[in-house]
Amino acid sequence: MRPRAAALLLAAAAVGTAWAQDETRTQVEQRVRLTARLIADSPTAQRILTSGDRDAIGHFDEGRLHQSVAEDRLAQGDLAGARRAVEVALRHIGMARRMVPDARARQAAARQRYEQLYPSVSRLLDAWRQRAGSAGAADPDLMIADNQTAKAREAQQAGHYEDANQLLAAAEQHVLTGMSRLLADRTLDYTVRPANPAEEFQQELARHGSLSDLVPLALAELKPGPDAVALIARYRATSQNLLAQAVQQFESANTEQALAHLREAILHLQRALGAAGVTTPEPAGNPP
Repeated sequence: MRPRAAALLLAAAAVGTAWAQDETRTQVEQRVRLTARLIADSPTAQRILTSGDRDAIGHFDEGRLHQSVAEDRLAQGDLAGARRAVEVALRHIGMARRMVPDARARQAAARQRYEQLYPSVSRLLDAWRQRAGSAGAADPDLMIADNQTAKAREAQQAGHYEDANQLLAAAEQHVLTGMSRLLADRTLDYTVRPANPAEEFQQELARHGSLSDLVPLALAELKPGPDAVALIARYRATSQNLLAQAVQQFESANTEQALAHLREAILHLQRALGAAGVTTPEPAGNPP
């Protein structure tokens, strides 16, 4: 290689190295500066420092300490040391922030949880009442669960979603306790005596809904193994497909075909319950 060409290559390499160093320094400086701003004056800092949470404040103080180290290392030209220190500072601040979540975000999360939990507990209560019949009126767990669910609704209407969720969680436990008594002998019996096909469809539809609500309770109470859980999921999915077909046929005034689909859907739920360990009247036909 000619001396002039070699000199040009060396010069280009030197410029490239300088650019890379400048770029790295700029990135570290920006991170250190932003972290300093986060620590010095931000809603996050104020929330942590006024929270009274000792662990969160401790992590925040650790973050400040490592941020000071990062600034010193940067001033000394130790970019690698500054980068490591500022990353540790950010990690501690992140832990502190998670320990003291933003009130608005926490309220939104609690609201979302309520919107999932309230309908679920309500459906379980309805299924319990249908299964318990007149005896349910004197069941202490049912009365407590009803009362807690009503109070949860009141708390939600007042905007107290976290309180509402605590009440719903307690109500759910009472539901599971009461329903487990109905599942204790692991046997369910149904007798349908409709006056006409349309009435039979409505009764079978309600029966399907009750069985469907019992499946998650059986899973929770009887805790079947992984293979059984997979089989139950198959049966439930098939049942839902058949239910959709049944409703479509019924709306088209094809009641007999609707009943056929609906009965098949119920059989699949019975098989799902059987796989969980709950015995129902013996279904006809072969498993899919």
